[in-house]
Amino acid sequence: MREVFRTLTSLGFSEYEARAYCALLDHAPANGYKVAQLSGVPRAKIYETLERLMARGAAVRVETADRGARLYAPTDPRELIRRMERENQRACEEALQALLRYHGDPKVVEVLWRVTSQGDLVERGRALAREARETLHVALWDREFEELLPDLLEAADRGLRMALVLYGPHKGIRKLQDKGVGAVRHGRAKRQAVPLMGRQFVLVADRERCITGSIFEDGRVEGVFTLNRGLVTNAVDLVNHEIYLERIMLECGPPVRERFGRDLGRLDAFDSPLGE
Repeated sequence: MREVFRTLTSLGFSEYEARAYCALLDHAPANGYKVAQLSGVPRAKIYETLERLMARGAAVRVETADRGARLYAPTDPRELIRRMERENQRACEEALQALLRYHGDPKVVEVLWRVTSQGDLVERGRALAREARETLHVALWDREFEELLPDLLEAADRGLRMALVLYGPHKGIRKLQDKGVGAVRHGRAKRQAVPLMGRQFVLVADRERCITGSIFEDGRVEGVFTLNRGLVTNAVDLVNHEIYLERIMLECGPPVRERFGRDLGRLDAFDSPLGE
């Protein structure tokens, strides 16, 4: 019961409202005296509390045959929560539009939110995938891909354009490809870099919001969530570059592998370019 009260108060119910609503769920229809008796709400406050429940759509007054006694019944919890979701979404949208009208280009201080656990990295990535409206750019390993796959599939069903590179094998990539997603598996040996670079994780939503980090072999996680335009565009470029290179290797791979090795092991970024 305490958990139910805590949940309702987190949604904006007062303690009296939460107690009265639960009492109605247990025994309805009921008059004010009965609700006060079951809930522990003082009798002097019960009708005021019931009126507030009706105002927020959590209770209704039940007409009796003699139109005498005032009886109350609870709104079905599923309908109540659905209504609150709609109202909160509408309120958030109206607030956003009002804020943008107030100052279309706010001078917000740039902040980087540190991410220090694999669970937080994945949950923030899942949230970005669910919130994205138009595009997703994703680069990640098979272990994290497994956890994000349901959200990525749902995003594809919403019609989002998605560019994804997967490090390591996973059958789920085919499900994304079947939905028209630009998803490729990294064909070269990336695992040799994991001891130094960790398992990389990059997810960018709508070219506006980005989470990027690495999960190291000793369990440490170092990452950031940011809206910084420079970091966001660099993350998008990383994903695009990985995908372009994989597609080029699929089409023109043999001479490249012959020159630089099967996994491009003889290619060194510090070497002087050929011909110079």
